[in-house]
Amino acid sequence: MDRSWINLKDQASSEYFDGVANFIEIATNHLDEEEITRCPCSNFLNVNWNRLDVIERHLYKYGMSPTYKRWIFHGDTVDLSPFLRSNSRFLGATFSNVSECREENVNLRENIRVRDTMDDEMVEMIHDLHGPTFEECRRESNEQDEFDKISEMFPEIEEDLYLGCLKFASFNFLVKLMHIKLHASYYEAKKRLRDLGMGYESIHVCKFDCALSWKDYTSLDKCPHCGESRYRWNDRKGKQIPHKVLRYFPLKARLQRLFLSKHIEDMRWHKDKRCETEGILRHPADAEGWKHFDEQYPCFASDARNVRLALSSDGFNPFGNMSTSYNMWPVILIPYNLPPWKCMKAPFTFLSLLIPGPRSLDKEIDIYLQPLIDELNELWVDGIQTYDSFNASFFQLRAALLWTINDFPGYGDLSGWRTKGYKACPV
Repeated sequence: MDRSWINLKDQASSEYFDGVANFIEIATNHLDEEEITRCPCSNFLNVNWNRLDVIERHLYKYGMSPTYKRWIFHGDTVDLSPFLRSNSRFLGATFSNVSECREENVNLRENIRVRDTMDDEMVEMIHDLHGPTFEECRRESNEQDEFDKISEMFPEIEEDLYLGCLKFASFNFLVKLMHIKLHASYYEAKKRLRDLGMGYESIHVCKFDCALSWKDYTSLDKCPHCGESRYRWNDRKGKQIPHKVLRYFPLKARLQRLFLSKHIEDMRWHKDKRCETEGILRHPADAEGWKHFDEQYPCFASDARNVRLALSSDGFNPFGNMSTSYNMWPVILIPYNLPPWKCMKAPFTFLSLLIPGPRSLDKEIDIYLQPLIDELNELWVDGIQTYDSFNASFFQLRAALLWTINDFPGYGDLSGWRTKGYKACPV
């Protein structure tokens, strides 16, 4: 059956309409008891289930997933008997007829389903980074090395992990590997994922939280304030180990990648699609504080793509054992350009800092916030050149931190106000 219509760019053409109609006709025979089936559009990638009328709208709006050409969730079958016979030694069994391998066939089909779903997700992620017009972006921003690294990942999505492997491709296995931290290949896995912009910076910190080994202090072996050594000595391995390490996840590249995604329209939702009703608060953009900010800074507010952020932080014990005295502080950034059903969900929040323990922070949190504040200042004053895949053009992206979200003690630490004790004032 001809399925070339899946790759058509013109989703208003008669060929694409006919292709969608043919798919809907086939999918009608493969609904579950609730009259729903998996949605193969490029937005949901067979993960979400919907009614056929909803799926049809999605196929016209988002297009079919470009890698879903074997409709295994909608009627296509895969005969694995020849493979099982020819690879019986590898699989540890021999089969005299097709009926004997039926159970194995079912298991391998399930592996294929898992593989296809994962491949769709990987293709979407790499496609967002590479982009159909990323060549133009690369020429203008001179990011040849990054472009080459991302281009090299496309073959890995299709490449089998080993000969005959039906469950994993080389790249999606690497992602699984990161989940379980298999030490033999952990370094190589970190290197590959760093190419995707998923890395972080390790910044050494004074034992007594006096200063970061950062910028002018990077090369110093002792704290410039208290004179304490930057390292402690490990006698067993004969190497120097920093007393504390701050993990910082740079913000600029992550904001830029939001605008390479096909979901870029959501970054304009607060201005282009929000319905405003007097006296009803559905989104922070409805609040008086947001409107006052727009009045104070009309240049920033004039471009809906400029990012509005909130910051949240609190300490917690990562060991889940209150008898163990340890306190770690994650610092989270929330992009409020997104609609309310996305902006507060975990996939759309940014871990910005991971502040180490062991004790709870007070005013010392200012020391740890320096890299983030420095980057936020740059994004507010100068911005950063960013490629908008929706308009296929560059613009100067700016960002503003509107407010913080925290409990009362955390509010005192972040703001520097006295919120407890004599002459406390929470206003």
